[in-house]
Amino acid sequence: MSKIQILVVDDEPDILQLLKISLNRMGLTVYTAATIGAAKVELDKVSFHFCLTDMKLPDGNGIELVEYVNEKYPNTPIAIITAYGTISHAVNALKKGAFDFITKPISIQVLRNLVANAINQSNTTKNKPKSTGPKQLKGSSDYIKSLNSKISKLSKSQSYVYIEGSKGTSKKLIAECIHNLSQRSDEQFYSFDCHDEHQDFTDLFGDDKTKGLLVEANGSTLYLENIEHLSLPNQEKLYNVLIKKQLPTPTKGVVNLDIRLICSSNNSIKTKINQNTFKQTLYERISIIDINTQEISQHSEDIPILTKEILNKYSKQWQQLPCKIDSQALHRLCQYDFPGNMLELKLILEKAATLCDNSIIREGDLGLDEVEAQPTLISQRHDKNLEEYIEEIEIQEITKALELTNNNKTAAAKVLGISFRALRYRVKKLGLD
Repeated sequence: MSKIQILVVDDEPDILQLLKISLNRMGLTVYTAATIGAAKVELDKVSFHFCLTDMKLPDGNGIELVEYVNEKYPNTPIAIITAYGTISHAVNALKKGAFDFITKPISIQVLRNLVANAINQSNTTKNKPKSTGPKQLKGSSDYIKSLNSKISKLSKSQSYVYIEGSKGTSKKLIAECIHNLSQRSDEQFYSFDCHDEHQDFTDLFGDDKTKGLLVEANGSTLYLENIEHLSLPNQEKLYNVLIKKQLPTPTKGVVNLDIRLICSSNNSIKTKINQNTFKQTLYERISIIDINTQEISQHSEDIPILTKEILNKYSKQWQQLPCKIDSQALHRLCQYDFPGNMLELKLILEKAATLCDNSIIREGDLGLDEVEAQPTLISQRHDKNLEEYIEEIEIQEITKALELTNNNKTAAAKVLGISFRALRYRVKKLGLD
């Protein structure tokens, strides 16, 4: 790795020397600068694989250098060194395009992980297989364009992301897109639902016998869904893991963790903080960058594109030609407010595609005439609560996927667009094994 060149910018000689020695031991060639001006001179002379800068410098702050590097050297990741009490400045740097940040006192192991990840991102000669999963959201609205822009920026950083919005507003898809565009995309995307009352949290944290998902996802992205339902003891446990970036395992002892964490919530966590049911310290840790999602009714101009995408997906699953939707039916969909968001749109189109004639969905196939009267939710129209209705749909879809793949769970998981682990969990939970 001797050809890997790093620029470290800090005006404190002792810290500069410590960083240089630590990085030299990784086999890296280290250049140093004590000011922004001196750093710009080095950047103009040498092609760097990574830049690490202190936040406070004699002639300005690190954010200025972040902006300079992103404008003139967009392929060079840059990270910020900051004191814990000034993390708000680091968050601002991340929004300006910083790759990551590290707090003082500097952990050598955390530094090593950060530098290794940055080098992986900047090393364009690397030829790793990339994820074939989704990399952006479908749609043409300003909202979707803004989200895709955020996804692109966040894929280049290592910061934790918190996504908040109503159920069915594509929060998991956003997390997957960030992962699929990132330098971790050659690794599996991991997810864990904190809401399920039957969920075994040893699957997440591990115990004396199992290593747990936090260790299994090491080096990749972990998506924690419905984080607001995490119990206070487990919140404390997660907070300690994120602070220490370490977790004990039954076979390998203490493992240093390098995880890109993305969390989501259907409800405002700030309300739970005020109710003392969610830790403020954990929220501050997981919400370095936050994203707020919108309901479909707020960007209804995307419904035609989403409809086409969903129908094409069903055609691949069912191995048949995609259905088309006539203009009147499409207009009716665009006028509907979708209280169930994407989940309801998918269910309406699945039903319509199944019942329509000649592969053309007409207004009557949508079943929206019933919607004019209360109750409006699909689950209520089937005399079930939401959990019961979703469980019924899960059973139908999983059973159908297993039939299509001759009970091959690996292939069925691929058809359903979920991980093998997630399918195995759902099969056990729903009593389908």
